[in-house]
Amino acid sequence: MTSDETKKWEYMKDIIFERLDRKMKEDKLYLNSHLTLPMLSDLTGTNRTYASRAICGRYKNFREYVNTLRVEHLLEDVQADRCGDRILGDPDEFANKYGFNTKRSLDRILVKETGCTYRKLYRRRRPESK
Repeated sequence: MTSDETKKWEYMKDIIFERLDRKMKEDKLYLNSHLTLPMLSDLTGTNRTYASRAICGRYKNFREYVNTLRVEHLLEDVQADRCGDRILGDPDEFANKYGFNTKRSLDRILVKETGCTYRKLYRRRRPESK
């Protein structure tokens, strides 16, 4: 690839990522636990390869990107106290609300990102909850 072709690709990659990111955030597609890269590509009118390359330019992979958005959404809800008392209810139901298949997958990602499980995270926000 020549220098000009590289610059064009970098520019296109940014445009593709911005389109993907806007669609993901506006429609909260990341809350769908069955979301795949091909599904996102179809919804944004790009092909899977370009979408993957655009995402991998900023994140390690598609899963990391989606999980980052899910955790950000969860943290915003905890901070704004929008989770309600049901957070300490059925863990799998709560995980599904944020796009995770199980409590275990939610906790694994949360521990990686924040160092806390969902219960610990919520209790730190609301110490009176036990």
